[in-house]
Amino acid sequence: MRRCCTPAFSKKVCAVIIFRLTNHKKMIIDSHQHFVRLARHPEVEGFRQSQLAGKNPDALPKISDADVAKSLEQVLSLMVSRNIDVAFASPRAKAMATHEGTVEQNAVWADLNNGLILRACQLNSGRFVPVGMLGQHPTCPSEQVAKQIERWANEGFVAFNFDPDGTGGRWQNPPFTGKHNYPVFEAAQALDVPLVLHGSESINKNFPHTAVQYLVADITAFVQLTMAKDLFRDFPRLRFLIPHAGGALPCQIGRWRAIAKYNSWSSPDEILGNGNVFVDTCVYNHLNMRMLFEAVPLDNILFGSECDGAFPGVVNEETGDHYDNTRRYVDDSKLTSAEKDRVYAANARRVYPRASRWLKA
Repeated sequence: MRRCCTPAFSKKVCAVIIFRLTNHKKMIIDSHQHFVRLARHPEVEGFRQSQLAGKNPDALPKISDADVAKSLEQVLSLMVSRNIDVAFASPRAKAMATHEGTVEQNAVWADLNNGLILRACQLNSGRFVPVGMLGQHPTCPSEQVAKQIERWANEGFVAFNFDPDGTGGRWQNPPFTGKHNYPVFEAAQALDVPLVLHGSESINKNFPHTAVQYLVADITAFVQLTMAKDLFRDFPRLRFLIPHAGGALPCQIGRWRAIAKYNSWSSPDEILGNGNVFVDTCVYNHLNMRMLFEAVPLDNILFGSECDGAFPGVVNEETGDHYDNTRRYVDDSKLTSAEKDRVYAANARRVYPRASRWLKA
């Protein structure tokens, strides 16, 4: 126990760790975290800028273990203070920028980011689980993306972010559920890895990426899944996670039930109930969290917080704490202890079966 209290630890952090060791028995898994600071390392961003300028560097940037560790200090500190045991960590969502670059550049860019994520997880054993980026591009054959899924799944990645737009907020591609993406879905089902349907950078000035484009991606992805009646017949074990509580799902599920019935689409209840679609708890006040728990079956909800990613350090006046401390809203809900355990860990273990190798008992 004394090792916790070396000069490298503040008294506050030390006290929190001691509290956790004596009182914290249930595992808390944050299923939605991005390593934003790691992606913003000057050499990483510089590499991408060189790519987009047409220089195509021959060598990947060499980021030291010390730099990787430093980029995670704030995240780890927040995880300790919030009693979060493990986080499923992926590259910065905005950095996917699937509308930019070339097919070849985006494949290299995704591999660079995935390599950094893997190192971060290996350097912090038991704290992080890797979720990958894919080298999507409007002209990229989906067979190539499928091979990238296979490569990184074999390295231990448990899921992959997939941009349902891919055109920078212009939404010019056909629905992502079409047969053009079937090789991707075949790989995801065969390897038992979920696809996280997360938007990326927007060049549409009407759709700022964090404020609008991500939520548009959530809404569009969910509706497209209800429209694609053949998709889950062809891939019955395929799983998608839609972040940010599924976008408008908590408040508009009734509308989508009615539209699905009117158009003979799959109902929201069907794709949720069959275990094909899941959402996380990335909503940022008590009211929206209550709406989520009332609208969506509990088995389809995974704890997530975007810890220190979407709007770091911004304080919610309602709680006096950071908005992204979503544990507050779950803890304050009317869920029983057993129900909270499902949201906090059991659902994530079930939806991400490959995570078991990374999770300590």
